[in-house]
Amino acid sequence: MRIFGHPLGTRRFLQLGSVLVGAVTGAVFGLVLTRLGKVATGAPPATLANYLWNAAVFAAIAAVVSPVVTWSGLRRVPLWRTVVEPLAAAVAGGCGAVILGVPVLILILPPLGLALGFANLRRRYPDPFSAHALPASLDTPRVGAPERLRSES
Repeated sequence: MRIFGHPLGTRRFLQLGSVLVGAVTGAVFGLVLTRLGKVATGAPPATLANYLWNAAVFAAIAAVVSPVVTWSGLRRVPLWRTVVEPLAAAVAGGCGAVILGVPVLILILPPLGLALGFANLRRRYPDPFSAHALPASLDTPRVGAPERLRSES
């Protein structure tokens, strides 16, 4: 079976890459969040089993969510930015919970940071074909529009 010779081979390769990168970044985030959670709550240091469990859970979640978000909501965004910026915002949210010293914020600020990271990318890279895109200016002729619509604008 030829995967790379197929016309959709590149897309499959990118989807598989998105799943793998999502799993790796999810695992890294699980490790960081385990440490931050222990510091924020004042609990004893995490065991190896704690780190492995959280890395596995966050890797599985990110492996599913990463391709869905990348291919549905962030199609115009460079792939490396869909990984790095939301992850950095989520880690910053976890660090904010530690700095503020409120243990319950470790459950709120990292997901909020992740969502804000995705929203920021969506704002910075709008889809020109979406219904939420700004309309063309009135003095710009519409490309591909029938002649009567070009004369109206």
